[in-house]
Amino acid sequence: MDGPLAIVGYMGSGKSTIGRTVARDLGWEFVDLDHEIERRAGRPIREIFASSGEDGFRDLEHLALLDALDGADGRVVACGGGIVVRPENCEKLRDVATVFLEEDLRILYARTRGAGRPLRATGYEEFERRYKDRLPAYLDVSDLHVTVDGRSRNRVAREISRWLKG
Repeated sequence: MDGPLAIVGYMGSGKSTIGRTVARDLGWEFVDLDHEIERRAGRPIREIFASSGEDGFRDLEHLALLDALDGADGRVVACGGGIVVRPENCEKLRDVATVFLEEDLRILYARTRGAGRPLRATGYEEFERRYKDRLPAYLDVSDLHVTVDGRSRNRVAREISRWLKG
């Protein structure tokens, strides 16, 4: 496959870290969609949420996704955890090679307690509910489902690279 490759999964699953490693291994370009949104907006995501709400952020995210995936052979795109909440994003992700990274929910919860994550949830129950709401969409858009299960980013990246190479 020539790409692009999209990587989806819940917050904290390693999309950016593993995506960067896959891109390096393949000699491809890497795009972190959250960083691209911040660059375009000229401000951090938490400020976008504060001023424009989740809907405003999702509008920016959708446009960034379209730009990142269109005509993008040789590019790995690490998507934000909520990319699948909009049906039009899911439709676009189904048109490209997409990998779903799954990790134990308690590990994800522990990784995402920083204040820089606007949708990190106030408690475990809310975090779990949001994950369960998104899980069917992650599975639906993905061509490859990878269970991270505490494995190193290099092992997971090699698995994805092998899959891409056929």
